Amino acid sequence: MAITLQGSEVMDDLVSGYIPISVSTLVPSSVVGIELFQEERDEHRYVLYRGSDYPLEQIDLVKLRSRGVNKLYIRKAEQSSYQTYLRKMIDDPGDNVPVSARAGALNEVVRDLLESAFKSGDPDASVDTATYLGEQTANIVCNDQFASVDLFRVLHHDYATFTHSANVAFYAGMLAAEIGFSQEEVALISSGGLIHDLGKLQIPDKILCKPGRLTELEFREIKKHPVTGFRQLAHREDLTVGQLMMVYQHHERVDGGGYPVGLCGDEIHPWAKVCAVVDVFEALTSNRPYRTPMPKRRAIELLEHERDGYEQEFLECWKKITNRLWRS
Repeated sequence: MAITLQGSEVMDDLVSGYIPISVSTLVPSSVVGIELFQEERDEHRYVLYRGSDYPLEQIDLVKLRSRGVNKLYIRKAEQSSYQTYLRKMIDDPGDNVPVSARAGALNEVVRDLLESAFKSGDPDASVDTATYLGEQTANIVCNDQFASVDLFRVLHHDYATFTHSANVAFYAGMLAAEIGFSQEEVALISSGGLIHDLGKLQIPDKILCKPGRLTELEFREIKKHPVTGFRQLAHREDLTVGQLMMVYQHHERVDGGGYPVGLCGDEIHPWAKVCAVVDVFEALTSNRPYRTPMPKRRAIELLEHERDGYEQEFLECWKKITNRLWRS
């Protein structure tokens, strides 16, 4: 039975002391080891849903989803324990963990680790994190039981640079696997997606998060990020040429209309062409300071309208992947 929080645990404390977690990251028949709470918006309170030593069953998750409950809450102080739970699910999932739950867990871990790496301002930390997470992404998206719709459902869509990079990495891995790249290549491409916007970390937040139209000078500053990122990483021997080109060329277009150089056709690395398709799709379908997310169908229509700028085979493959959303 749910227990209402009373006494000192009033709403103001809950708002600042609790964080949401996705129901998609919870595994049936397992003990999470953390108290789980539900939010009752109408009464401005949280109630205990599961004690830390009480297992979840499949029927519990089914009932939550049938009621439209996609999030539960944990105490902010237990965030590290939650991350430990998630990473065990990724590294040592066992036979009872569905791929959909691993995908949800990986998404949360990616955001957590990538945010920390990006905030440190250390490119080395970002690359090391990207390498590990790229391999884990490939393990999931190349799994025979993986369904792209499961990953689409758990992604976040705020406008933080690390969130955008995390989503681009997942999308790039999905697209690369669909095209037919090997699992090793999918891992490298996913890692490249995680660091493709590293150069943006040198751009002031007042420009990146500006709610209105950018001035010409501000837009020129934004357009420097592929070169900035490439210069930060070019000396590294643990990155492939393809990964570096994802950083440097992800805004190039096959018709020559991109930047920073205006390359065209085969002058652009195939991995950068993969990144170009999913980078634009992710940007269009996520929140931005200056607009609300575009519906996924509309984003595909816009990509189709500008198809001369993208590798045709890659764009068609991405349309195939997103079409599964409409059928699910």
